[in-house]
Amino acid sequence: MNRVAIAITAVVSLAVGIFIGSIGFYYLKGSKGRVEETAPKTEVKLDTLEVVGDVVIAAEDLKSASQIPGLNTNQDLKRALEKIALFYNAAKEKNITDDPEARRMAYWADKSVYADLYYQKYVVPLIKVDTAKVLDYIQKHKDEFSKEVAMLMVVYRDPKLTDTLRKLLKDGSYAANLMLEEFAKAGKIGVQPSPYQNLGLGRFSMDPKDYEKLKKAKVGDVIGPFQVAPGTYALAKIADIRRVSISKLGPDVKSVVYQYLLDQRKREVEDSLIKIFRKKYAGGR
Repeated sequence: MNRVAIAITAVVSLAVGIFIGSIGFYYLKGSKGRVEETAPKTEVKLDTLEVVGDVVIAAEDLKSASQIPGLNTNQDLKRALEKIALFYNAAKEKNITDDPEARRMAYWADKSVYADLYYQKYVVPLIKVDTAKVLDYIQKHKDEFSKEVAMLMVVYRDPKLTDTLRKLLKDGSYAANLMLEEFAKAGKIGVQPSPYQNLGLGRFSMDPKDYEKLKKAKVGDVIGPFQVAPGTYALAKIADIRRVSISKLGPDVKSVVYQYLLDQRKREVEDSLIKIFRKKYAGGR
């Protein structure tokens, strides 16, 4: 991936940062968000707070920045914009503003701001999930959500240890546990008892094949290995399985299901709009 592609990817994926940064571009360059090498020529009268080199920091900038979803409103927004302005002036002095790749980044920063504002105003209101659908989903998979599983997890890096660790976990004898302790003292494994967790949540955190094994497992079974991180594996011994009433599930379980359904709805809305927009703006490509 070349520098331009990396830059564009970074710009598009960091919408909040882009928005703050692009405010500087707007009042730095001129009106209506054009990226030009000219002094500020704003058509709207701004309540100027500070001028840093070629950059105008206005009260309107702080108001706009403070409305960004997820932004920490306790931070010093004026200082954040001033920092952008100072580094912009330094970049301009070094002729970075003439760099074609930098101009391309600015181009996408400009487009990303408007795209994000459209998304917040017209798309986000469409992404909703009724709480009744959460209960319907849980009811549909009640055999899973009505169980809680407690496990003994063994995490390790050397795949050659898999068979040995599986046998020791399956054995469960005093001698086997002593050997596991020796492996742990040598830093070869980590042993972690897992508290009771709702079985249904495995749907959203595990590979489907691994989850199928977990659903079928009985007390005493050893399942895995699962790859929990690059070069890191885990085996799990089922310590206990207990039944719970789905009518008494806590918000921790329901919130995970809600987020899953919300993500699904988001994809549906986005896919639908992208199809419409491609036909309208890109000839159906």
